[in-house]
Amino acid sequence: MSESQFLTASDKFTAWCKLALEYWAETAKDPRGGYAEHLNMDGQPDFSHVRRVRVQSRQAYVYAHAAYLGWFKGAKAASDQAWKFATGPGSAGGDFISGAERGCAHLVEGDGALHDDMRDTYAQAFILLAGAWRYAAFQDAASLDIAEETLRFLNKNVTAPNGGWFESLPKPANPQRRQNPHMHLFEAFIALYKSTEDEKYLSLAHDMFALFTDHFFETKTGVLLEYFHADWSPDGDGAPVEPGHMMEWVWLLHCYSKVSGRDVRQYMTILYESAIKYGWNEKLSLICDSVNIDGSPHNPTLRTWPQTELLKASIARAEAEGSDEMYAAAANTIDALFKYYLSVPVEGGWADKLSAEGEIISTVMPTSTFYHLFCAAAEAAKLARHTRR
Repeated sequence: MSESQFLTASDKFTAWCKLALEYWAETAKDPRGGYAEHLNMDGQPDFSHVRRVRVQSRQAYVYAHAAYLGWFKGAKAASDQAWKFATGPGSAGGDFISGAERGCAHLVEGDGALHDDMRDTYAQAFILLAGAWRYAAFQDAASLDIAEETLRFLNKNVTAPNGGWFESLPKPANPQRRQNPHMHLFEAFIALYKSTEDEKYLSLAHDMFALFTDHFFETKTGVLLEYFHADWSPDGDGAPVEPGHMMEWVWLLHCYSKVSGRDVRQYMTILYESAIKYGWNEKLSLICDSVNIDGSPHNPTLRTWPQTELLKASIARAEAEGSDEMYAAAANTIDALFKYYLSVPVEGGWADKLSAEGEIISTVMPTSTFYHLFCAAAEAAKLARHTRR
């Protein structure tokens, strides 16, 4: 029954995602280049708002992956629209960088004018991810070249002597380090390895796994720490912690296990259970945005993306364990996404944030959220195909 429930829910989610791919490609597309940072709640694009380059890279990824799956006929043109903006206007500036590899900028105006040319390590991770998927979907060697140039930029300019990379260039006044950019670099290195079979990317994924085991994963409480000093000691107690990131690591660890052969199920189980223990909203059956490390509330609001990561984590465990409980959890999370986030007047749109009581409190539809929704739908469809065999 759990598998049947999941298959029905997954098919519904795939159908929604295919509709959303077409809607966002048409509505959020800016004739000047790239995509709007967000749509208003009535579905109208806000082309005047400053744009994060990483969001453009996320859109390039979404449509490349959609092309790979055959979900949207116009996917290559849509991916190109985002990629050209991210690697054109989005890679301007950086006069403070020596050498040919300059990375992508942080913020760009809607007309393509540079707004902030800081090189954010978090943003570079999405250039790597999009490049990997554009190579997988289109055999676009130029996109892979840009990904490799971006990696050389990171290695030359922001490599830390004790593992990983610093937050940005120029280096921020606050030397605090985060696990989050490294989590997305882990994702990108796995994707690059899968698309190229180049062992250097698997080696880099091993390095990210080592950071997880040595620093990010807190064995006493079973949570994922977020914040660190330059020497990787926790900043304070590393709080607040984010249940959504714990779930994201569950999925990534499963992806890593499939390419590395390492058994990571113990970490997957502990992180999943800790995210539920600390972050579960009993009333809505959703996970909250962040909590203090002692489990007390920090930010009880409920964004869309932690729910998509809960879904991906449940799918990963269902695949790894064949668990009816995880099939049911995945199906229930898809149902919750439709109940609370996707049943908005704009078909193909979403509500991005709820209060702890379930009231919609978001005022825009962030384009960045599509990365999370699409990836979750793709993972659900993959498990559904496997289950039907």
